[in-house]
Amino acid sequence: MELSGCGIFSFCNAIYALNGTIADAYEVADWAVDIGGYRPGAGGTYRYPFYQQVEEAFGERYGFRVDGYYTGAVTDEALIEHLKNGGVAVVNVPWHFMAITGYNEEDETYHVLECAVDMEKRGLEPDSWATAETMSTGRTEVGWYVLLSDTGTSDRTIPESLDINSDGFVNSLDTSLISARYHENETGDLTSAFGMNDDIRNAIDEFADIDHDGVITQRDSRVLLSWIKDMNTTGDINCDNIIDARDASSILSYYAYVSAGITDEDNAGYNDGVAILGDFNSDGVIDARDASDILTLYAQNSI
Repeated sequence: MELSGCGIFSFCNAIYALNGTIADAYEVADWAVDIGGYRPGAGGTYRYPFYQQVEEAFGERYGFRVDGYYTGAVTDEALIEHLKNGGVAVVNVPWHFMAITGYNEEDETYHVLECAVDMEKRGLEPDSWATAETMSTGRTEVGWYVLLSDTGTSDRTIPESLDINSDGFVNSLDTSLISARYHENETGDLTSAFGMNDDIRNAIDEFADIDHDGVITQRDSRVLLSWIKDMNTTGDINCDNIIDARDASSILSYYAYVSAGITDEDNAGYNDGVAILGDFNSDGVIDARDASDILTLYAQNSI
């Protein structure tokens, strides 16, 4: 996929930009292989089989519909109006796919998400605003595009494959395990303090290359932590969809550690979770008042 996954990744980027849903690139790729829409390493994405069937396979779950695919240029009025109305597009340029996720009327530029490893060939950053001229010449000349719109049906979930420790929840403990695996790979030291075992290592190595750059790094952990923040309610520290005494306990522990200046590696995962989800009363500080408010809410809901 690193060499020929641009069609898969551009689809996933477009869906995330459309409605914040994290499409599982591995699952989409496996499905596309089965229907003849993708050949990894030998041809890449076949756009018509893929987009003729992808809405039926994933539309309700990921909250999108396919509004048509066209041979045409980036300056086509249909594409521009679609972007102005909140839609997104996956575009085909010579030997490559990209996502266009916005249009700025003031300077007539396009928001482009570039997923390629060899970005220098096209002169775009991963996240770029590009002119019509740029998107109409050379390696970035758009010759085909598909329009995607939001349907409001997305379940906005993080792929189950990122539940690294298989506890039923994707939370900051999983991000800590990814970080720990990165340090193992860097140092060769397999005596991690995070309860690492071979099953967890294998899960990380197979599924945790979230940015698809071919290696497990701290960036993968940070991206997952950002998704956790976006997908979960403030106060739900362990991301189990219930705000209860366990979340309050995590906040109190975090507050105690921070107040005492103590760093406890065994609690690093939950500490990360508290840092992004713990300000329950939205006062800019994570402290015992947040835990108290959670306990009060929990008591009220329990009666």
